[in-house]
Amino acid sequence: MRRIIQSVVTIVFMGILAVQFGCTQAEKQAASGPAKVALCTDCGQIKGSPSCCKPGQATCSKCGLAKGAPGCCKITKGSTDPVSLCTKCGFIKGSPECCKAGQPACEKCGLVKGSPGCCKIPKGE
Repeated sequence: MRRIIQSVVTIVFMGILAVQFGCTQAEKQAASGPAKVALCTDCGQIKGSPSCCKPGQATCSKCGLAKGAPGCCKITKGSTDPVSLCTKCGFIKGSPECCKAGQPACEKCGLVKGSPGCCKIPKGE
């Protein structure tokens, strides 16, 4: 009886491990929706990129963020709320334009033409 219980416990444990670690990253991402790329709310650039908070960048007179950055005039400087670009469309995640049907795609990058992420981030699914 003890051996049967040990076998059942082992099988259950292995099943939990398989479920926990068995999914590929793409499957996990598909389950959670399109991927996102974080923006820095201090400069408007892609968080962690070489241009993120780089000294000497020209700043926009309207918003105070780095001129030409994906977040320029699209996000609030210094916001404590995290802001991300959707890799499926290129717009700010959660915005009214995000993944809206019928928007023209950029021929170069495949994201929505003119979106903040257009030709600045890789397209994802």
